Amino acid sequence: MFFNQLHNERALLDDIANGDERAFSVLFAHYYPFLFSVVKRFSLDDSDVQEALQETFIQVWLNRDRLAAVENIQGWLLRIATRRCREVLRKTLLRERTALQANASVEEQVKVTPEHHMQGGEIKRLVQEALDQMPEQRRRIYLMSREMGLKPAEIAEQLSLSVSTVKNTLVIALKQIREHLEDAGYALIYIYFFYNIL
Repeated sequence: MFFNQLHNERALLDDIANGDERAFSVLFAHYYPFLFSVVKRFSLDDSDVQEALQETFIQVWLNRDRLAAVENIQGWLLRIATRRCREVLRKTLLRERTALQANASVEEQVKVTPEHHMQGGEIKRLVQEALDQMPEQRRRIYLMSREMGLKPAEIAEQLSLSVSTVKNTLVIALKQIREHLEDAGYALIYIYFFYNIL
């Protein structure tokens, strides 16, 4: 991808290496929009992408003594940014897994009443509403995973997608469903108990 290089970029990097905060601000303002547009392919929320990029530039500042050896600053920044985005994605997946495990024991302790059955039906209706609001491919991937029981690799093969794209899409779909249920007033304990969306 073509991207205009900063005027006298080498001198700018040398200034940053010497602790020049103004030069660092110029680098940040120049490359931030480019990096943001590229790392959006990770299918993270804008806030998560912003967090990852802020951490990227913090790392640049903390490791500014290495800038003298950097020949391609754009490529170097992109490598750091994509690493940060992967870390954010791993944290998201870990939170999902931890929440499921934490609530597994709750299922065994909760006594099911007729009221719970009614709430379970309402939650299923709300989940269907959330699915109806999804883009077609996100809904299809979710249903292939949850209703057909296919693994991400199997879904990826059938849809000619990468496994990481399928996993990212599932994370987004699950988040959209949870948010829809929470907006309707259902606490996570009910979401996990009455409808196994994870």
